[in-house]
Amino acid sequence: MTIAFRVSPEENEIVTLLAKTANMTKQDYIMSKLTDTTIVVQPSSRTFKALRDAMSKIYVELSRIRRAGDMDEELVQRVGLLADIFHDLGDEAPGSPLDEEAEAIEGLSRS
Repeated sequence: MTIAFRVSPEENEIVTLLAKTANMTKQDYIMSKLTDTTIVVQPSSRTFKALRDAMSKIYVELSRIRRAGDMDEELVQRVGLLADIFHDLGDEAPGSPLDEEAEAIEGLSRS
C-alpha cells in the first residue's frame, strides 16, 4: 500500500538530513516518528558525511547574510536542528566567546 503526502523542498531537505543522520531511509525514519519509536544515532562515517554536507550548505547561506534580520525562519530552524544533533552526538559545547566577554564585563567594578 502507498501513502503519499506533499512537503516543501525545505521540509524534504530536513527529513532527508534527519534520515541520513540516523542512517535510515526516509521511509524508515518517517515510520519511526509516526509510531513514536526512539531513534538512536550511532556516529559513523555516513553520519559525519551527512552532517558535513548539511553544514556546508548552511555555511554558504550564512556567509550571504549581511544583517541578522535577513535570516529566514527556515534557515534558523535548520541551524537549530543541526546544533541539536551535534549536541546530542558529543561533548559539551564550548562556551561562546560572546558569553565569556559579557561575563568579564559584568565582573568589572569601578574603583
